[in-house]
Amino acid sequence: MKIKLIIIFLLPFCILNGLVAQDLNAVVKVTTDDLPNPDKQLVQDLQTAVFNFLNNKKWSDDKLQVNEKLDCTFIINLKTQESDQFTASVNIQSTRTAFGSTYNTLAFRHLDNWTFRYTLYQPLDFQENVYSSQLTSLLAFYSNLLLGFDYDSYSEDGGQEYFKKAKNIKDLAMNEAGWGITDGKNNFNRWFMVENMMDPRYNSIHSALYLYHIKGLDIMHKDIDKGRASIIDALSELKKIFNIFPNSFTLFLFFETKNKELVNIFKKAPPSQKNRAYELLIQLNPYNRGKYDEILKSN
Repeated sequence: MKIKLIIIFLLPFCILNGLVAQDLNAVVKVTTDDLPNPDKQLVQDLQTAVFNFLNNKKWSDDKLQVNEKLDCTFIINLKTQESDQFTASVNIQSTRTAFGSTYNTLAFRHLDNWTFRYTLYQPLDFQENVYSSQLTSLLAFYSNLLLGFDYDSYSEDGGQEYFKKAKNIKDLAMNEAGWGITDGKNNFNRWFMVENMMDPRYNSIHSALYLYHIKGLDIMHKDIDKGRASIIDALSELKKIFNIFPNSFTLFLFFETKNKELVNIFKKAPPSQKNRAYELLIQLNPYNRGKYDEILKSN
């Protein structure tokens, strides 16, 4: 099965090129605007270490061509530093190219808060069944999570292997900050993020991801109305989750990723599709109702 994965690693002090990629091609942006006196050598070394860790590790068993790798960005904004301990806000995204086009759709988008330790020239070691460090656990967790979302977009339940790996990483890191069931706000945390993807009560998310991408975006280059109809079917699948867990983190993640795209997809749709999509969207994601109003305003 084909997937695409690039992690973009933009360095504030240098750009790395020509490294051999495994499953991830990385360009990651690390910023230090909130640090009063950043150690440029340490920050650059951290960037290089993370870049190599993400790009040179084989995360899947599939043999991927360069054009089958997943495009991702990790934008790491260092907030504080005390000796070797950092806090950072990290914007994580992945994209996927719609079949038959050059259009890239956001597949995952999330802003997380990280706390980790790093010293100059520290090796980033990782083993799947052993906790090594906060930093490598975070990087490996999100690498597997992004792969899970990507594989789900190509075959229903295709990402289960990677969600399982991400859950195992979370379980091993449970005693560290940020991994517990009560961390975060309103259950919006890593624990629920991956547990929901493994929970049978949330099975509709896997169907929705498949319908949205394979049956929806991937056929829009040849039959846009049929593609829109499948995306409405995907929203109907998500309604099954909403009926049980209306404040689910899973729904929040989906619509934070897709809300702008959904507006663009349906604002030029026929009235019947436009009205049905709008009805579902304002019910499932009322937070973004102001954006969805544009669907009905457009001709």
